Amino acid sequence: VVAMPLERELQTYNDSLPQLLGHAGKFVLIHGDSVDGFFDAYADALRAGYAIAPEGQFLVKRIAHVEQVAFFTRDLVFECRQ
Repeated sequence: VVAMPLERELQTYNDSLPQLLGHAGKFVLIHGDSVDGFFDAYADALRAGYAIAPEGQFLVKRIAHVEQVAFFTRDLVFECRQ
């Protein structure tokens, strides 16, 4: 069975969510099974992620009590308005 990209990191986020909610609104950096820090800015978390995992296998996610979900479809057709 091939794991999906960031599957392990997302599982770590979900498993740790009760403890992470104390930092709601901040960005968390997760590498593998490790929560590696909390950041006020996404860019700071991203920079720290590349410092600990140069290969790019890490997750930066905003901690929230309620997950904000966005839906996209490939079949959208937009008319150009001039």
